[in-house]
Amino acid sequence: MSEPAGHRRLTPAQILLIVVVSALVLLFVVLLVGRLSGGGGERAAEATTPPPATTQTPDESGPTSETSAAGPEEAEETPTSAHPEYFASPSGNIVCALTVDSTDCVISSFDYAAEDAASCDDDAAGGHLRVEPAGASMPCEPLVVAGGVPTLDYGETTSAHGYTCESAESGVTCRHDESGYGFTVARRAYDLF
Repeated sequence: MSEPAGHRRLTPAQILLIVVVSALVLLFVVLLVGRLSGGGGERAAEATTPPPATTQTPDESGPTSETSAAGPEEAEETPTSAHPEYFASPSGNIVCALTVDSTDCVISSFDYAAEDAASCDDDAAGGHLRVEPAGASMPCEPLVVAGGVPTLDYGETTSAHGYTCESAESGVTCRHDESGYGFTVARRAYDLF
């Protein structure tokens, strides 16, 4: 049976990415609802308003002062090393997710020619950038991040899971701390390094 004009099937990799991202978003929502209904009002407010960069996120070497301030039961109940960290640029045009496997950013509106996405079938390809320990790339599959992520102000940096991202008026730069691989993305240009 042929497909209708304008419709194409998702590849297995795209389906897997959608399932993984959906599971992460569902986990985030469950944790957020649990904190809000479990009397964690002050901690929930901290999650929606990012604290200064020095205490915003944990790195692999141990908990930050924010995590250390939590009671022992809470620190053991929700290990910070497994939770993705999300942020958006002040303009809202760039949204990123730092996970244990990679750091991914998606840019909604861009003016550059995405040469590194030339093999992608989608005309809108080029808006998803990823860095992993093995290198930086521009995956063809879309990245979906459901709203309500904190803003990383210009000049601030966040680190989690062995990755560091910096927000600047010139764009967002993310890198894998150990390998040094990374990318910079802005409306006008991008760079994989």
